[in-house]
Amino acid sequence: MSAAALLQARGLQAGLAAPLFAPLDLALQAGSVTLVSGDNGVGKSSLMRTLAGEQAPFAGTVQRAHALRVCHFSQHAAQLPAGPFSVADLLALAGMPGLAHAWVPDDRGQRVDRLSGGQRQRLLLAMALATPCDLLLLDEPTQYLDAASRHVFVAWLTTASARAGGPAIVVVTHDAETVESAHHVRLQAIIDA
Repeated sequence: MSAAALLQARGLQAGLAAPLFAPLDLALQAGSVTLVSGDNGVGKSSLMRTLAGEQAPFAGTVQRAHALRVCHFSQHAAQLPAGPFSVADLLALAGMPGLAHAWVPDDRGQRVDRLSGGQRQRLLLAMALATPCDLLLLDEPTQYLDAASRHVFVAWLTTASARAGGPAIVVVTHDAETVESAHHVRLQAIIDA
């Protein structure tokens, strides 16, 4: 593995019964942004689970830097279990009771199961973006977001990619035009899975 890489994949293929995409070589450095796009069912989420270490590669190798901190925002993050817990309860459980972000509802006593899909997505995305990590995997982060919220995400991505020594960021999206339109986002690679 190269000294600067946080994660390096060689000949990586993801899938369970069969590989879902051609072998992929990838090296992720701190501060890099990699965009992954492609049609439904081509293995984008499987790639993210494999990079996160949640699923074994179908083929190839993945090497991670020692003590690599990974935050994986799943595309199904907006599907929280139903229950009578509040936004404040969720933030406390996540160790973020004072999280300040425009996407966190002002009424922290509001029940999470009564938030709209977009509100849940914004809340969980705000938590993911605030999580200290070395590798941030965002699987369909703009799903359920309105235009204003997508703009906030793109602004965050622009700032994050300009920060020296920030996390390596991998974004899976069907909304590639929105992400690519961000000014000054240093895209390391665009992968069509």
